[in-house]
Amino acid sequence: MTKPKITVEQVRRLGDLAKLSISATDEERLMGELSSILEYFEVVDKVSDDTRIDRQTEDPGDLRPDEVAPSSPDRVMNGVPQRKGNLVKAPRVF
Repeated sequence: MTKPKITVEQVRRLGDLAKLSISATDEERLMGELSSILEYFEVVDKVSDDTRIDRQTEDPGDLRPDEVAPSSPDRVMNGVPQRKGNLVKAPRVF
């Protein structure tokens, strides 16, 4: 196995940021798993950009035409579970 790219300190820091308590056993396991994930990213980074599709160079005739369709706020608001008039009530985030 190659040298881990993630240190135990970095695993602990990630645990702190995620507000997780990580055991010593899990720290070692996560160090290997996260290092393995980073190795996969290195492989992806090596993929040639030549395989990227550039939509601007393709024939615009290949795309579907834009179609304008009427819309109604009432139709959209019918699917909202909680509302007050035209306002949507959403759960608090923070």
